[in-house]
Amino acid sequence: MAWEANATPDALLVLLVGGATLLAVVLRHLCERIKLPPLVGYILIGLGLRLTDGILPILQPSVMAAFELLAALGLVALLFRVGLGSDPYRLLEKLPGASLIWAVSVIVSGMAGYYAARWAGFDAVPALVAGVALTATSIGVSLPPWQAAGVLRSERGSLVLDVAELDDISGVVLMALLLSLIPTVTAGGAIDWGGVGMTTVSILASLAAFTAACWLFAHWLEPPLARFLATRERSPARMLIVVAIGSLIAALAGILGFSLAVGALFAGLVFSKAPRRVRQDRAYIVLYDFLAPFFFIGIGLKLEPAALTGALGAGGILLIAAVAGKLIGTALPALWTAPKGSALVIGMSMVPRAEIAMVVVDQAGRYGDDVVPPALYGAMTLVTLVTCAVTPSAVQHMLKGGSTGRGQSRPAR
Repeated sequence: MAWEANATPDALLVLLVGGATLLAVVLRHLCERIKLPPLVGYILIGLGLRLTDGILPILQPSVMAAFELLAALGLVALLFRVGLGSDPYRLLEKLPGASLIWAVSVIVSGMAGYYAARWAGFDAVPALVAGVALTATSIGVSLPPWQAAGVLRSERGSLVLDVAELDDISGVVLMALLLSLIPTVTAGGAIDWGGVGMTTVSILASLAAFTAACWLFAHWLEPPLARFLATRERSPARMLIVVAIGSLIAALAGILGFSLAVGALFAGLVFSKAPRRVRQDRAYIVLYDFLAPFFFIGIGLKLEPAALTGALGAGGILLIAAVAGKLIGTALPALWTAPKGSALVIGMSMVPRAEIAMVVVDQAGRYGDDVVPPALYGAMTLVTLVTCAVTPSAVQHMLKGGSTGRGQSRPAR
């Protein structure tokens, strides 16, 4: 075709990135109007590009490489934001009240995901990936109904946020362990459980050392750095330095074998003492809004259309496990620790799976189809789409039917 002869890879790449960015903005506003999380639209953009490539060969190797880079940067942006929104000191203070719900929720949802994947016909390692992915939640999907009802700062609203933050952090830590163990358990032959144990201890020790280094940076270097940037640099240069440091921390984690996602989360935690200073910076907002959609666009690009039909059955099984795991695992312990009558709505608020769940699947998928078969990738994407689309309206209905007392306010951050 004439256009193929004239279109250089650079021109095609600029065209696709520009078009994807424009579509992301349009679909974000459209999804907000119909009360859907924008990530649904972003994944559909990637799937649309994949389907278009079956008709017109637009996804050349150089184009795919560029989209993979943008997806990696989007991953860093997403996990940096998760870490930025977490306050380790406040979480430690809230740990006695939230730890029971968090621990039971992670164990039950993880086991539900593992055994559901096994029942769906996946081998042990892919099932383990599904189990780890389903331990995390995406509270950002459920926040709008809480905010609209005016109860986000109530006692039960604070509890939801605390448990969700613990879920996200534990999900990333479990992912780090999983990614480190995958080469050992997929090496072939009988599993050397002694070697697995030694690898686990080594990874935990390395993770503890990395955590300590990040804490030292956050405690001793971040405050004077923040003061220096506030007095000597203007935006966007000020924010570019923060982004550069966060990228270096994420890259270091990747070099050490923890993955970019782990490093990006810790980078966000480093700057979490004053998250508003970063999140309200216009340069940060623009950079995040540009990069974050490309992680989900990358998910859509990796979906194999032929595998989607085969993923429907497995997706249905994993969807039941995803909903039941969080509802049971969260609501049961919440009966003892949460305000009266709020256990079910807290459990429902934990059902959505989005960025952390798909980060786990995406990162594990780098080890090949034996670890994350196309059917599992498609099934987990379906779980993400359905839980994110349905949960907000369910939470809104439950909040309308319950008390909307404000209770104790959550400290402003």
